[in-house]
Amino acid sequence: MAKVTSGEFQREFGRYRALAQREAVVITNHGRDDVVLLGAEDYARLRRYEQKALHVSELPAHVVDELGTVPIPKEAAKFNREYRKKK
Repeated sequence: MAKVTSGEFQREFGRYRALAQREAVVITNHGRDDVVLLGAEDYARLRRYEQKALHVSELPAHVVDELGTVPIPKEAAKFNREYRKKK
């Protein structure tokens, strides 16, 4: 991963733009990491792995149903005392 100051980045934009197609370029501001320049393909790949948290009420019914079929490992038995069935 390349690291460059913001001033150098401004002067040599074309160079760092081309470099970002091969590896991430960290741009610093006042000695601190500030932003990262990535090629569009790398950015798209990262977005595909982005996870979204959902509240249980937002889960589709088929997902909730499938959760009931997941086998529980034996090692998880030590947590049984934390589970309470609704009456």
